Amino acid sequence: MRRFWVWPLLLSCLLVLAGCGADDSAAARDAYEAFLAGDLSLLDAAELDRWGLEEWMGLVLVPGEVEYTYLDLDGDNVPELLLQRVDDPAGYNGVFHYEDGGLACWQNDGMEGSCRDYPLEDGTMVRQYDSDGSSYTLFRYRADGKEETVASLFLREGPGPCCQIDGEEVEAAAFYERLDELVTGRLLGRDCWVTL
Repeated sequence: MRRFWVWPLLLSCLLVLAGCGADDSAAARDAYEAFLAGDLSLLDAAELDRWGLEEWMGLVLVPGEVEYTYLDLDGDNVPELLLQRVDDPAGYNGVFHYEDGGLACWQNDGMEGSCRDYPLEDGTMVRQYDSDGSSYTLFRYRADGKEETVASLFLREGPGPCCQIDGEEVEAAAFYERLDELVTGRLLGRDCWVTL
């Protein structure tokens, strides 16, 4: 008879834990909305200085020119805020993380037009660099904001073409199949982005 009380207790604990995640998600969204409205107060001075956010955000947070989405990138069930120029992550892309009542910047790139970061449906990120070929580095953010590479692809067309998957040379057909499998077939849909 004692076993029957364990299940309701476990269910109660799970509901409490699920509720905690929901509170963090709601707090994160509130913080992101304040940030999108121009409030930088949730970023500490070192973070503002490191990424040059006080100078950049006035140029980035322009209504009609930037879009955003929320997506859990580090697997903690709390979404991160992703920003980019409207349908143009090469023009600007940024990632912001909420934790313990504050914001941290994990990416703020408005300088490099040949490089861009963009998300896949499952929260994996792609860093695509187009110069003397195209490289695709797939990575996941860890809880501390550091990046962990999960795959890489490289393509150089023209004379002496080169196709590589994780550093190993492959035929073009195998490359394009893997590129579709890992990247182009898993892009986050345009309908997930909201224009500021």
